[in-house]
Amino acid sequence: MEFSKRLIADIRVLLWVVTVGGLVLAAYCVRVGYMGALPWLTAMVGLPWTAHGTVCAFYLNMAKSDHKEGGITFETARAAGFQASGNSPSI
Repeated sequence: MEFSKRLIADIRVLLWVVTVGGLVLAAYCVRVGYMGALPWLTAMVGLPWTAHGTVCAFYLNMAKSDHKEGGITFETARAAGFQASGNSPSI
């Protein structure tokens, strides 16, 4: 699996751990009668999901630019003056 795809998959696992952990922590706070404000709990769960949405949006934009006509392809690189060096694998 490519690095970027594995990174997104790993982030998803961490997001669910944070989300479930936040829900368990909120339930514990209610159970023990904690009467203080809990905005930190909202941020603990909400901010990672926002970051994940941003990462996925940028990944989708990259994939769209790479997989269209004139995207990053061997032919495009060759047309732009790509020179095969001696240590490149044969194509």
